[in-house]
Amino acid sequence: MELDNAASQISKCKELINQYIITALEEHGVVGIVTSHGEIILSLMRRDCLTMSELAALIHKDPSTVTTLVKKLHTFGYVTLTKCDNDKRSVRASLTDKGKALESAFMQISDDLRMQMYKGIDEDDKQVFKQVLQEIMQNLS
Repeated sequence: MELDNAASQISKCKELINQYIITALEEHGVVGIVTSHGEIILSLMRRDCLTMSELAALIHKDPSTVTTLVKKLHTFGYVTLTKCDNDKRSVRASLTDKGKALESAFMQISDDLRMQMYKGIDEDDKQVFKQVLQEIMQNLS
């Protein structure tokens, strides 16, 4: 029987990517943010003001997880929270000026990460790789 360690390799890639991002954020002077915060910050950069439910749907995470992550971002001063006028139980999150200032670092880190990931890989192989990853994700969903 042939041993296939593709799942292990994918998991290791995720660990390495997360560490790359955290290190790069620290080099940009951004502390306290982990990769799970990135999806929230990027969503708020694109949509400005979102409820926890809207954020959860956008990033495919449980609303309670999103609420916990957003509260931490609020504690660090990256996000402001306001009650919704039409439903006092619902809270909207938006980026503060400090949160908006992360955009250039996020974009630079993303560009650098892509360059590092695909270094030495030709365009055809890169496209095949992305397609195969997409198919694996569909198979597991």
